[in-house]
Amino acid sequence: MVRLPKLRRRGIKPLEGARLIVGLGNPGPEYSQHRHNAGARSAEHLRKMLKLPQPERESRFRVSQAETAYGPIAVVIPRTFMNESGKAVQSLLDRYRAEPSDLILLVDELDLEPGRIRIRPSGSDAGQRGMRSIRSVIGELDFPRVRIGVGRPMVDGKGSRHPDDVADWLLSDPSRSERLLLHEAETRAAEAVAHMLEHGVESAMNLYNRSTPSAQS
Repeated sequence: MVRLPKLRRRGIKPLEGARLIVGLGNPGPEYSQHRHNAGARSAEHLRKMLKLPQPERESRFRVSQAETAYGPIAVVIPRTFMNESGKAVQSLLDRYRAEPSDLILLVDELDLEPGRIRIRPSGSDAGQRGMRSIRSVIGELDFPRVRIGVGRPMVDGKGSRHPDDVADWLLSDPSRSERLLLHEAETRAAEAVAHMLEHGVESAMNLYNRSTPSAQS
């Protein structure tokens, strides 16, 4: 029997000039509902909202791209674990020949209560492992991020900053009531990105950086 040579996979052809929206999380179904995957879930909400095609796989990320009413858009979910997000983002920038300023990040945030979101035009990694990894690889985080509140674990009636408490909290499923709040926040975060794409970061901040979810609707 003659064996045909294997075809080399060339990967997706990058959409020129695409704005890159990245939702952070851990890969695999066992992590999909964890608090730490709020950014990845929000990115999936955005993909469906913009009616983008099913994602295609690259070695370090899944990407769905298309021309939209907001211009060329690529919604990306890394296939690396959270603490290696920098490798995925650098690979993405290389693949698209893009700059960090082309990024918008969707990410979980311990210091926001569940149900709230907060937009920042740039800034520090705030101790978030995915953003810390990105900063270690590409340098300053000079691009917008939409932070999705997951709250802190409570120990003796106080929000804990102990690494073990935080890790257990982020890598676990929320309660049913909290899941509803997270779902609403993840959907609003996707809407905030769409607003940002059309009207800019400052307008999105003015509209969505409110104290209550009802004020953001």
